[in-house]
Amino acid sequence: MADRADRGIALPYLRAWRMYQALSQLDLAERSGVSRPTITRAEAGERISFANIHKIAAALGISVHELLREDPDKVKTE
Repeated sequence: MADRADRGIALPYLRAWRMYQALSQLDLAERSGVSRPTITRAEAGERISFANIHKIAAALGISVHELLREDPDKVKTE
């Protein structure tokens, strides 16, 4: 059986996107419908489900691609 860490996707730029939009973890959790502990785990580098990634991206008003691959400080200044 696969370990939980083997499933899902890591979000290396989640904290940067959240901070760029001046949101607390609780704010993002409430906007996205994803639990605060899941937001915390994702920011710590743990993988989360693709369904939760979609919810978080929508709550941030960005694409899944942006959330997964782009640093907001670099994207928004170009």
